[in-house]
Amino acid sequence: MNSITNDQNIQEWSSVSNEIIENFGDQGDFYRKHQLNPAILSLLTDVRGKIILDAGSGTGYLARLLAKEGAYVTGIEPATNLYNYAVLQEKKEPLGITYLQEDLSAWKPIPNTFDMVVSNMVFMDIPDYQSAIRNCVASLKQNGVFVFSFLHPCFEEDIDWRKQQYVSTKEYFEEYAVKQFAGHFFHRTLSSYINLIAENSCYIEKMIEPQLSKEIVDKYPQQERSHHVPLFLVIRAKKN
Repeated sequence: MNSITNDQNIQEWSSVSNEIIENFGDQGDFYRKHQLNPAILSLLTDVRGKIILDAGSGTGYLARLLAKEGAYVTGIEPATNLYNYAVLQEKKEPLGITYLQEDLSAWKPIPNTFDMVVSNMVFMDIPDYQSAIRNCVASLKQNGVFVFSFLHPCFEEDIDWRKQQYVSTKEYFEEYAVKQFAGHFFHRTLSSYINLIAENSCYIEKMIEPQLSKEIVDKYPQQERSHHVPLFLVIRAKKN
């Protein structure tokens, strides 16, 4: 079990340089642009006129994409540099997005506020992910939609696919922390997320394991692994 606190991880993410943030792009990095965004948008379906929470909004790129599609978006982000960048982009190009600098685990949501909650590659980076998920569900209206993505816990090993041609799992059941370029992510079992959703009055409607097409792999051969083994899992749940 990890001993890293939410505050420690938030502080590490707050130190991400402006250069890295500015290079992230209007559609996010390669994985978001080609794998996560299409899956998330397909599970959200039509967002026009919907009141949406972007939980862990980072640079605000997804909040901006949703706002441009006609959604009313609130973004929550605890890391200072990421939050400041998102606020600055809203000032430069006002889209009606509201940003809050809050820790999702400690945030006190107004119940039954949002039609949809989307959380893109966030919960795996939160030590107290249970409280964060509970708060997201509490903020949803009845029959509200909850879409979230995270590293696929069954196939998360970082390997050179072109050399090895397979992934291996050395330890699955234990929770452990993995150092990233900023902060840590936390390996947890798939059932730990699914059961938590079920225990908080939600049911799973659909899951997507995004696969890169052969056409994209031909352009980016270093990403071949994602044509054979999924990196991510994207889930759509509904509040019952």
